[in-house]
Amino acid sequence: MKRKNSIDQNTKDDYSLGYQKGVLDYLSYRALKSFDFILPYLRPDMEVLECGCGPGVVTFEIAKKVINGSVIGIDIDKDQIYSNNRKVDESKIKNLKFGVANILELPYTDNFFDIVYMQAVLVHIKNPINAIREVHRVLKNDGLILVKEPVMDRAIFCPEEPLFLETFELIDRAIKSYGGDPSVGRKLWPMLNEVGFRDILISSSWEQPGSLDEWPSFYEGWINVVKGKIGDIILEEGWADEKHLVDIGNAWMNLAKHKRGYAASAWGEAVGWK
Repeated sequence: MKRKNSIDQNTKDDYSLGYQKGVLDYLSYRALKSFDFILPYLRPDMEVLECGCGPGVVTFEIAKKVINGSVIGIDIDKDQIYSNNRKVDESKIKNLKFGVANILELPYTDNFFDIVYMQAVLVHIKNPINAIREVHRVLKNDGLILVKEPVMDRAIFCPEEPLFLETFELIDRAIKSYGGDPSVGRKLWPMLNEVGFRDILISSSWEQPGSLDEWPSFYEGWINVVKGKIGDIILEEGWADEKHLVDIGNAWMNLAKHKRGYAASAWGEAVGWK
């Protein structure tokens, strides 16, 4: 079944990962591990936009570094934005705010931001180059786009447990059923180049636990993804039954608990100047 693309429709209902607590916990954990990607480019006086901010964990960290500037986080889910703005009120942070917005129709004037950052956003968009065009529009001259996206068809598993590989294949199919591209991270250079960004710097990284202490939370994150809306899609489409999803979860849980093995997924990264 081919579904309407979530970002094009500007509704959370068609977002393939869903917003269950376990999924949000995993997304927060993953986002914080990627903060080092943007950190070298931040200056205290910048105007920064984060697209697809979700729970806002990285947006808050950016605001701490941009103390004389301002930071905006946007997401299509109004519940996330409401929760994030409550956190802002409680924290007394003055240079940070959140708003509901669609990356394909950014509610900002031309040449407004110094940096626009996103992680795992283009993966969910049917025509991601249109989002990149909008980012280019709102960036100042010499402004920066920083983007990090998955390459889900590249992963490492040790031992080569078939259920680990199947997890990625099922998530891949679910995202594609919503019109997304699970391996858009390999296409960042041509898209940024077509839109007109210059001096494009491409890099790659592996999403993996940084220490044995991180083992449980990292691999349990994949369990939470499969238990969430992705799992509902898999069951609805008949790609697996509930028992098989339990078997997949148990395989990841075994890796999380006993720390006997390894799994990592590939990401593409790009920095481009306007």
